[in-house]
Amino acid sequence: MDISKVQINVVRSDGKEFLIDNQSWKITSDGLDGFDFITPTISTEANAFGDGSVVQSIHIGEKDRTVKCRYQGTLQEKAAQRQFVRNFLNPKYTFKVVVDYMEEKKYCEGSLYTMSCPTENIYKDLTLQFTILSTQPYLLSYDDFNKNIASVEGGLEFNFEIPKEGVEFGTYSFAKEIYIDNQGDVETYCKAIFTAKGTVINPMLKKDDVYIKIIDTMNAGDVIEMDLVSKPVHITKNGQNIIGKTDRSSSFNEMLFSVGQNVISFDADNGDNLLDVVILYNERFLGM
Repeated sequence: MDISKVQINVVRSDGKEFLIDNQSWKITSDGLDGFDFITPTISTEANAFGDGSVVQSIHIGEKDRTVKCRYQGTLQEKAAQRQFVRNFLNPKYTFKVVVDYMEEKKYCEGSLYTMSCPTENIYKDLTLQFTILSTQPYLLSYDDFNKNIASVEGGLEFNFEIPKEGVEFGTYSFAKEIYIDNQGDVETYCKAIFTAKGTVINPMLKKDDVYIKIIDTMNAGDVIEMDLVSKPVHITKNGQNIIGKTDRSSSFNEMLFSVGQNVISFDADNGDNLLDVVILYNERFLGM
């Protein structure tokens, strides 16, 4: 990776940002540690008979990633920047580190693990090193992918004398399923947003033989969100927790998008034609 072509934007959980643009703040030659790849933890057990061993488990745990950079400027500029980064990198917040390399953006998110901005010689370049610990270890695609399973598509236009501008109609796509192509390195989870345009009874999200079903009635304007990315999983209706209304046969862990093509659909015991369902997800990567 050519470090000179990398930009990093650190976004704090309160919305404040710190841009390492390789202009004023410059990333050092060894300034990205842990962004290249993820090393799994492999557990083995010796064979009871003969040589060798067998793999018991392969686990990818938490991941820490370190950024190192330096700042050149006057004494006053360095003093101001030192004060800024010390105030900004506050462990009471969480941080999203967005890496932009060759117009491709990926990010990690987590807590501040360590930070160093020494002051032993005020005439030297200001140096900064910080580490973010991510309990979700993968790098994520920067943009959310979103798919609307039931959508109004491109319009047919019929022109009348009055009004002259015509009337535009939409074509309602109601296949109740979509194809999602996960081009990440590993499987990923999603957030599903159900919006009712009338009375809907017991809405359900499906993938293959796996489903999540909510035993509840939705009225026009109600919104149910199934957030399978968060840990633990969140199921809300109009912002209120309703995870207790989940059908007992529902499966959270198996409702994931495999690498490659996936078929996702929705249904309801009644009123499925009155649902608008949007799927949001991030692709997950082992490294840059």
